[in-house]
Amino acid sequence: MLTGRREGFAQLRQTGGMCGFTNQHESEYDLFHTGHAGTSISLGVGLAMAARHESQRPEQRPHVVSVIGDAALGAGVAFEALNHAAASGERMIVVLNDNEWSISKSVGALARYLSKIRSNRIVQRAHHEVSNLIHAIPVIGPKVDQTLDQLGEVVRHAVVPGHVFEELGVTYVGPLDGHDVHLIVEHLERAKGLEGVVLLHLLTEKGKGHPKAPTHPERVHGVKGAPAPAAACATGPKVEPKADGKATESKATGPAYTKCFSDALVKLAERDVRVHAITAAMPSGTGLDAYQARIPARFHDTGITEQHAVAMAAGMAKGGLRPVAAIYSTFLQRGYDQVFQEVSLQNLPVVLALDRAGLVGADGPTHNGVFDIAYLRTLPHMTIAAPRDASDMERMLELGLRHDGPFAVRFPRDEAPAVERIHKSERREMTPGKAEVLLEGGEVVVWAFGALVNQALEAAERLERQGIRIGVVDARFAKPIDVELLGRHAASYRTIITLEEHQKAGGFGSAVLEALNTLPVANARVKILAIPDRYIDHKTSRAEQLAECSLDAAGVERTVLQLLDRTRSERS
Repeated sequence: MLTGRREGFAQLRQTGGMCGFTNQHESEYDLFHTGHAGTSISLGVGLAMAARHESQRPEQRPHVVSVIGDAALGAGVAFEALNHAAASGERMIVVLNDNEWSISKSVGALARYLSKIRSNRIVQRAHHEVSNLIHAIPVIGPKVDQTLDQLGEVVRHAVVPGHVFEELGVTYVGPLDGHDVHLIVEHLERAKGLEGVVLLHLLTEKGKGHPKAPTHPERVHGVKGAPAPAAACATGPKVEPKADGKATESKATGPAYTKCFSDALVKLAERDVRVHAITAAMPSGTGLDAYQARIPARFHDTGITEQHAVAMAAGMAKGGLRPVAAIYSTFLQRGYDQVFQEVSLQNLPVVLALDRAGLVGADGPTHNGVFDIAYLRTLPHMTIAAPRDASDMERMLELGLRHDGPFAVRFPRDEAPAVERIHKSERREMTPGKAEVLLEGGEVVVWAFGALVNQALEAAERLERQGIRIGVVDARFAKPIDVELLGRHAASYRTIITLEEHQKAGGFGSAVLEALNTLPVANARVKILAIPDRYIDHKTSRAEQLAECSLDAAGVERTVLQLLDRTRSERS
């Protein structure tokens, strides 16, 4: 709002509206498009180095200010940056916004340490009294005001010994009332005159001013724009916007995939005491708050520390447990090295539950989970699965927990189908690398992965009404691929379409092409339907993003018709 975008907040996180995160394409004041916590100090160190390169005189350099939350400060990268900044003598200010929350309540020893400082009002009172005393001294008061910070340090060390930040070589200022603008400006001015790294510790209230903030601070984390008109909120069929902006009525939906995961994991954990659930500061976002309430002794929130969470899961698996690390697909990228070295290289039975795998609607490119297949399937021992509905979610989790090796289950930020196309009593046993044929067709077969199986089935129904029959396969696994079935289809179908909610490069379609390359005979053409080689901007809904990428039922239908037209042209 301070950067001239106040009027745009009514359309925040909606199609054509403002992004929900800093975005350099929206404002000159946003230097980066970021959405992953903990990196602001590292970016600030880099900017400070660039400023030093431009001018060797400190008074001529711009002031670099990094803002970081208390929960994000617990991320390893934040301390790596503080350590480097202090050691290299970079000149910058770090504003620590301490409201005791990220999305969920901050956890860990650092959170307790900050809470200790927060609650110790003696420090603040002593600082204020010393300030008044010095200013009351005639003539010399203003001259010795510069010693105030030094005296404050003595008081703080007497009350809160072993200051973590100062041991790192960082000048600590605070804690201060983060809602007192004049006080903040005063201390920012003072910090500008200090050399090295200055950490300004501000105490704030999450969602201050919002009527629900005191009782529901988690609810005010992801702020949305203006609510939809009342007519759109009425009960009845769900209304989704199409790519052309016109609304279309969609079918009723079932529970969210996240809830399907949560319910299934609780059920399986109650049968097996070895099952432990791990999250990196996202207990509610991953659905594990229900698990925490039911089985608290086997629930672990590590804070914003994906690297540690994955490595810890590996240690638990080595010790005989069956850990399930529930991490958003986009955030698991931060723990990739641990997936490689601690999990895959050791071939340990760790289940990675990748929520928000695929397009995420309002959160946009910083949170779209569209790279995980590519970065996971290159690792030996890894199995990658994706359920099409609630029944498959439970079956895949059960398979993963008994599988003797790394097992990733990816699912989207959306609702599972209300009506499952094949009843669970009719389903065959689930085995890694075995796909399921749902429909047999004529010239074209769609190999769909995960939730997009439902889009393929809907496209098949549309085409059936036009007298065109296509085959549909639920691939179930992106690794390993069902090479046996693929070989039969490569011989019996003219065209194989692969359908996935992932980048085209290195994804499920690429895996199918690699598998076909190992077969002696593969006459079928392959058409890959996936996310194009660009970042997909935020939209009001995931459905709009799917339509934009032609990954919805209408897009699959168009692709099939185009392929059949091309085939008829070639024959003529």
